[in-house]
Amino acid sequence: MRPEKLREQKDVADAEAIVTTNLLGPIRLTAALLPHLQKQPRSTIINVTSGLAFLPLAVTPTYCATKAALHSYTLSLRYQLKDTTTEVVELVPPYVATDLMSGASDPRAMPLAAFITEVMNILKTQPTPPEICVENVKRLRFAAESGKFDAIFQGLNAAMADVH
Repeated sequence: MRPEKLREQKDVADAEAIVTTNLLGPIRLTAALLPHLQKQPRSTIINVTSGLAFLPLAVTPTYCATKAALHSYTLSLRYQLKDTTTEVVELVPPYVATDLMSGASDPRAMPLAAFITEVMNILKTQPTPPEICVENVKRLRFAAESGKFDAIFQGLNAAMADVH
């Protein structure tokens, strides 16, 4: 995840690296492991997208685009594997306090321990939900459905513009 100034961008090497890691990586891994997974009595593929797949942070356009593409890929994969023993789950994190984009020091980021605890509690109560969304990400994940997409998009991007 890297900030990109698209109006000043001279080459797309960073963008290509992000696509390779965030989109081609999971696709290649799935292709490599799926034959083995399909031989198991039960298996689960968990793809990690982001709340930014549903409402992008304008300063990181390629990152957000890859997460949106991975969301789409995950839906298609789940559909294609629906009558098999392999389940497909999408983990949709919010802004978590990690070293990604200096989130570890940002008080607006969800503490990592709290994120992990909430995810594990979801998995305990709903062993294989199609999506795992902690409370902190639901505002982004369901922005369009709530009719608040534009307001949340503008607010998020204005707030994060100060940081980057």
